[in-house]
Amino acid sequence: MAWDDKYAFRDCPWCGLTNTRMMAKTVNQQCPTRDGSVRWWATLGCPSCGNAILIEHGDPKIPSFSPITVVPQGKEAETTIRHLPDDVERYYLGAVRVLRVGVPDAAAVQLRRTLEASAAHFGIKENVLIKSIKKLIEDGHVTRSFAPVLDHIRAVGNVGAHASDESVDQATAERALRFTTQLLRNLFEVPGELQELPQAPSKSLPPAPSGGPGTGGPQRRNPAP
Repeated sequence: MAWDDKYAFRDCPWCGLTNTRMMAKTVNQQCPTRDGSVRWWATLGCPSCGNAILIEHGDPKIPSFSPITVVPQGKEAETTIRHLPDDVERYYLGAVRVLRVGVPDAAAVQLRRTLEASAAHFGIKENVLIKSIKKLIEDGHVTRSFAPVLDHIRAVGNVGAHASDESVDQATAERALRFTTQLLRNLFEVPGELQELPQAPSKSLPPAPSGGPGTGGPQRRNPAP
């Protein structure tokens, strides 16, 4: 698909201007490589400092888009996750934005919603989030070692969502964000990257040095007793 303007909303890696719509100067720029393939780029301009930002994206004819490379990289790179479903991405980026402006309670709630949306993406829609978390693990979408991480994000989100004497501080919300980022990379980015790997043709194994298993090489027979 063509360039999506939602990726023009970002922090400037040059001057630090946050969550601003950058000016799209050129999009879908083709840069051929020496092996005959093509890389696609968009050029954005910061409305504050005037510096340029390059964003590499996929082929516009393919119905998907997410930034592959951002040059130069700023702090935003820490929370850039490829292959996120739109609903999951909406909650996740919402958490990032409100955390950056110093509202950790709201960020915690958005991270909790990110968990719920992630589970729903795999058809898991239990009445309470803790049951959805258990189902994610039972179905093998995440390993059991992630259970404390998921429970921590859920618990922090509960604190942010309920009116009480407790509140979520900035450091706690930032930790929950880091945990959520790692979870989403495992759930969506890694599988998505694997699907994009080129399907290499099957190649015959070279003969083993000893003439053992391989293809095309002589095989040593054991001498007759």
